[in-house]
Amino acid sequence: MKRTFLSAGLALLALAPLAHAQQGGAANEALELMLLRTSASTRCTDDCTVRSLPYSAERVTETVKVLADGNRIVQRNTEKLYRDSDGRTRVESEWNGRPLVQIQDPVGGMSYRLYPDTNTGYRMAIAAPAGPAASAPGAAKVAEQLAPALNVDAAGTVAQSRSLGTKQIEGLTATGTHTTVTVPAGASGNVKPMISTTEVWIARDLWIPLEMRMSNPFMGDSVMRVRNLYRLEPPTALFAVPADYTVREIVRR
Repeated sequence: MKRTFLSAGLALLALAPLAHAQQGGAANEALELMLLRTSASTRCTDDCTVRSLPYSAERVTETVKVLADGNRIVQRNTEKLYRDSDGRTRVESEWNGRPLVQIQDPVGGMSYRLYPDTNTGYRMAIAAPAGPAASAPGAAKVAEQLAPALNVDAAGTVAQSRSLGTKQIEGLTATGTHTTVTVPAGASGNVKPMISTTEVWIARDLWIPLEMRMSNPFMGDSVMRVRNLYRLEPPTALFAVPADYTVREIVRR
């Protein structure tokens, strides 16, 4: 199966259900550093930074996992999103009950995970893009990027995508793609084929996912929606680390 590097924002979005399910100090720190490395790895075939398209919005994700005994685990997460005209992004959310701020700064060349409750955080240098700048990816390309996150290094895995056309979301025209990833029986010790699906709707005018539905045998079902979207320039201070923060630098490997 062809391997494709995920763009930072899409990778973190795909990994969000796993991140919120993790517990335990050592495991949390290891996962946290993995997510930081993911956000700092912008090794794409084009420039991942989207410039001159500022906005602010909320992103609501609900994940439902059904256990073998029929019990259901339901998690709901709300995040605040910002992007300025220089392509810097900020996501305000929670990590194990603590407020978390994630900043992707292509201007300064750094990715940050900051904790406002303790004025501490981590930072890592952003990897340089693999090629020259190009136009933002279409919905089909986004679906291709998301497919590996749904599972999968198993032999014989097949990913198939189809267009869903367009629809209006938050006053914007969004292009939809449905992708199915199938792991054949026996590829990972599984008795039956394992099927994961994702449906993603990308705003043509902003190049952000406005809606996404994912179904995965390991993580359950999740629905993400963007709401309260405003196409205004966010304050510059949102993309800077406050002077009183202590930030630990993680060296790239």
